[in-house]
Amino acid sequence: MRRKPFSVVCAILLLFFPALVSATEKIVVDAEGMAAIVNGDVARAREEARRQLHRNALEKGIGVYVQGITEMKDFEVVRDKVFSRSEGLVTATDNLKEERTNDGILRLTAQCTVSSKALDGVLGPAVIDALGNPRIMVLIDEVVDGERQFLSTAESEVLKAFQKAGYMLVDPGQSGAIRKGEIEAAKISGDTTTLQELARSFQSDVLIHGKAQANTATKNKVAGTMLYAVNSQLQLKAIITQTAHVIGADGSELRVQGTSPGDAALKAFQKLTPKMAGSLLHTVAYTLVGGSSGGIPGRSFKVSVSDLSFSEARSLRDSLGEVNGVNGVYQRAYANRTLELDVSAETSAEEIAIALEALGVEITRITSGTVEGRKGR
Repeated sequence: MRRKPFSVVCAILLLFFPALVSATEKIVVDAEGMAAIVNGDVARAREEARRQLHRNALEKGIGVYVQGITEMKDFEVVRDKVFSRSEGLVTATDNLKEERTNDGILRLTAQCTVSSKALDGVLGPAVIDALGNPRIMVLIDEVVDGERQFLSTAESEVLKAFQKAGYMLVDPGQSGAIRKGEIEAAKISGDTTTLQELARSFQSDVLIHGKAQANTATKNKVAGTMLYAVNSQLQLKAIITQTAHVIGADGSELRVQGTSPGDAALKAFQKLTPKMAGSLLHTVAYTLVGGSSGGIPGRSFKVSVSDLSFSEARSLRDSLGEVNGVNGVYQRAYANRTLELDVSAETSAEEIAIALEALGVEITRITSGTVEGRKGR
């Protein structure tokens, strides 16, 4: 296993923690724009300078929005995506000044206001897209007074949080009756291995699973209405489906009164889940963008290459460890001329596939978390 130096990457924090920005929802920056006056066409130069002024203001606005972050992963890609949807992000231009230089350059300077609220709405999907649009699956077993709930409030709230953040969600509801039974059995078992294999079969990158349980503590009639005091507990865990590595876990409990055990449980899970989901959002995003994967920086990928001799397998493993952006290579198995590796890298599965192809591997299959191939012919 080899490690390489790496930069701390925290760009995704901006998606889920708007508190990084002042509460005013406005960012005020000084900006400038310049353009050459060609053939005396001042109007055209002024329009070009104005567009550059707004781009400059927007770029500074992004910088303010992610203040305190050492480096944004794929910043150029993200920035270009933001610029492509920049309409309405610069909401005001004050103290506009225009000057022309002796060499025919028109220069505009102004104090521009960038809407942080609008910026957040654009940056979220842009950064998620830059990560390769990872797929999230959520499976939560919910039980109230010993009765398993047909619809899980906690599961719905977690799905809502990840959907709002811009993630692609796996919909197991489209799986058919047989798979639905398999899904329910996996949720009830709570067995991580079973859940992991299920999530992998749905090509999910991350699985959020857990238990939501509520039990009636007391019941009293008040003004002719029966009120139930219910103790509710919620436990959530996030794992990378390809490696089963646990990247985050959270748990909490709450006692709430309701007109029925189900009503009290619903209220409790609606209060408990958003905060816990927000915490997992941060953890999942930080891991995917390159924060941590089993103590090693970068996202984890499963690599399988067949038709290799042992010496070829060892050489390939060492060579892959030298590839730029790869932080760790772990040999998990070598059997029947097939090498299985866990690779931690600050890159994508496609980039790993390109690197393997350059090392003489014929790629046969790629998902967002796996790369499979065989020795080139």
